[in-house]
Amino acid sequence: MLLSDRELRLAIQSGDLLVDPPPPDDSERWQAASIDLQLDSTIWVQKDNTSNNVTIANVEDLDIGQYLNEYTDVINIAATNGFTLMPGGFVIGRTVETVGLSNFLSGRVEGRSRLARLGIGIHVTAPKIDPSYNNQITLEIFHMGKTKVLIPVHMTICTLLVERLGYPAGQRYQGIFQEPSVEHQSGDT
Repeated sequence: MLLSDRELRLAIQSGDLLVDPPPPDDSERWQAASIDLQLDSTIWVQKDNTSNNVTIANVEDLDIGQYLNEYTDVINIAATNGFTLMPGGFVIGRTVETVGLSNFLSGRVEGRSRLARLGIGIHVTAPKIDPSYNNQITLEIFHMGKTKVLIPVHMTICTLLVERLGYPAGQRYQGIFQEPSVEHQSGDT
């Protein structure tokens, strides 16, 4: 069941949900059944390198860290007052907020309709967040529109939807994007 704004606030108070830093209580980032998240200052831009190809025999064998090091440039958009996303462009970003889910919660990140109307897609290919995840959310940002769009740092970029599970998950998230030193365990009783 999707959590309402009141249930989201209660989940944060109980420790089942972490959104750090949380939006202010009176912020427009609180929606009826979601919380809007902001874009961090670090983005990864694919290098214009058509001479090398990425070969994927098995998606589980893809070393995303190696790919990012070899095929992208890291840009701090706070230093440049934002980033101009060109038509057909693609960047990898992340949220300012760290999101943590207890074993009773699952989440989903969706783009915002205002950006979609400009042709910008946010995190549409892998929106789910597993129970016990705890980290910033990685965002795949692409532009299918026809005009350049300036993406400012800390703009509201996506929305977080959270669902309560009928039973706690039997497995904890152990993927490559888990913050190694943090394990969110609230609500596991």
